[in-house]
Amino acid sequence: MMDNSYHSSCSCTQEKETVKLDSLPLAMAYVPWQKWQNIYKPENALCAGTIFQELDLAFLGRRCRK
Repeated sequence: MMDNSYHSSCSCTQEKETVKLDSLPLAMAYVPWQKWQNIYKPENALCAGTIFQELDLAFLGRRCRK
């Protein structure tokens, strides 16, 4: 059985704080509203993985650039 706890330490105190992972949210997302402009044709959108041209960015390993 796996221990679902996370031990964090602070440099200002010597006490270790144990947080149960079950009490933390799974994920938090920020999704801005997307404007319906510069839309790909369906066949191009399928290849790009998005219908919005503004979201079709090259993955360079560290940051996205057009």
